[in-house]
Amino acid sequence: MTTTPTTLTETPPTMLELAMAIVAVLAEIRQVPVAELEAERGGGDLSMDSPEAVAVIATLQGRFGRRLAQVEDLEPEQLTSVANLADLLHRRWSSVPITSEGNT
Repeated sequence: MTTTPTTLTETPPTMLELAMAIVAVLAEIRQVPVAELEAERGGGDLSMDSPEAVAVIATLQGRFGRRLAQVEDLEPEQLTSVANLADLLHRRWSSVPITSEGNT
């Protein structure tokens, strides 16, 4: 079983860890099993709607205790897939501080 980072950390998660966390949250949002989304993803990428991406970011910000993206970061092309969103969050990781209570 693979673990997904969900706690405050100084070390940035890998792109794979971020993608796994995104898929897990997206599964919660869509109310489907993670395995269903992984099968749909098929080792590649998985599209999502912009409102889903915003909800994923908000959830992960709470779990990681960091502001991972700001409104100006949310370009339409970055919100369309797991890979693009993981890339955005990974790039932003080191440029944002950990929040004191783990809330954003």
